[in-house]
Amino acid sequence: MNDSYEKQVASFIAAGNVVIGKPEKVLGDFNLNFQSGKNSSITFSEGCILNNVSINMENGSGEWKVGKKTYIRGRYFIGAGSKIEIGDQTAMNRHVLIVATEGASITIGKDCLFSDITMSTTDWHSIIDDMTGERINPAKCIVIEDSVWLGENVTIQKGITIGKNSIIGSKALVTKTIPPGSLAVGIPAKIIRENVRWQRTLIPMDFLPAEPY
Repeated sequence: MNDSYEKQVASFIAAGNVVIGKPEKVLGDFNLNFQSGKNSSITFSEGCILNNVSINMENGSGEWKVGKKTYIRGRYFIGAGSKIEIGDQTAMNRHVLIVATEGASITIGKDCLFSDITMSTTDWHSIIDDMTGERINPAKCIVIEDSVWLGENVTIQKGITIGKNSIIGSKALVTKTIPPGSLAVGIPAKIIRENVRWQRTLIPMDFLPAEPY
């Protein structure tokens, strides 16, 4: 096990936080930033692997949980009262940035596949109604259901649900909820096909030529 991981986890627990379970492997860099935050919990389920992972729980009272046989990469920011939960056998092929704060949660289902993706429950800054003086951009939860494939450089906005078996194409910006079994692409993402699903195994098929002018 990574020595840096062991030391940081021991300090995290000593500060009044909880760690349940242990990753199968810790590859590359591991960074756990909690400063003086207390009452947070981290759960590692059986067989999970961490590869260059950074977890920020500096405000305390957050929860980060990863399921069985997951492959976890990237940066995670969990604010007070917020939660990030990642389901069994979900894998991050490349770096991700996942932010849950202001009491909102991000729930990711089983058997999902992510590349370089970004999602956040917050806008980080306030938008004010000049007539009332009130803030009008609350945080919103995000739900990624089972078996969702998010392509390279996909961004998921707050308040979004992406339904089971859906595929989001490279560089898409998801601004509206996506129903199950949908293929969506573009900025903003639009559904171009329904009643689809994906699988990790690449089925052999004949190639097609490039389209002519």
